[in-house]
Amino acid sequence: MKPRIGVTSSVNKRDYESEDRDVVMLPWNYPSIIEECGGTPLILSEGSDPESVLDALDGLIIAGGRDVDPSNYNQESAPETTDTRLSQDQWEIALIKEAKRRNIPVLGICRGHQLIAVAHGGSLYQHLPTTSPFETHGAWGGNWSKHVVEVMSGTSLSSILDGHCIVNSAHHQGVSDPGTLTINARSEDGLIEGLEDGESDFFISVQWHPEALGQKDLISALVNASNSS
Repeated sequence: MKPRIGVTSSVNKRDYESEDRDVVMLPWNYPSIIEECGGTPLILSEGSDPESVLDALDGLIIAGGRDVDPSNYNQESAPETTDTRLSQDQWEIALIKEAKRRNIPVLGICRGHQLIAVAHGGSLYQHLPTTSPFETHGAWGGNWSKHVVEVMSGTSLSSILDGHCIVNSAHHQGVSDPGTLTINARSEDGLIEGLEDGESDFFISVQWHPEALGQKDLISALVNASNSS
């Protein structure tokens, strides 16, 4: 049986069959690339019991999406932090912690990368365009750009990706403090672009979107780790 990879989704207000409904949303390229890499994607919705969910999974992706509520890392919201959902944060943090306890392979992407840092005692820059030296780090607000990241030698991520690779950028927040996790990648301006926990078999997060890049090496590594977990 192919490994079952759960992917978290977001609840958003949309006109869907009727006006202003709560709609579960996830970009199609997440389940698509999981299928291409040999896994079976399962879309997870906020509120489901973390332990019951993880009983049915072999691997977990914490997907990108809205900002992390700053109350999770003891800050007030900056003016630019406008799209948050504390209930989603708390649900995903519970998934992260329980998956790590069970040694279930985890990959955090963009928001997922930031939330994984927060779940391990870290914190975030709330708005890079007004934070030195990251003012020109990359695109955000629905736009995309690309830049180079350096993958640190000797890390788990370095066994998957080359030392320097071009990644995409579509975020206005970033990790300022990794908490108890190990930094495995940085951008040219020094921003933390990847984290991992060396005590777990596979526990990695990246700031970029490998599913949008078609970066199959990273997704395949998660699927393969899930197949052997």
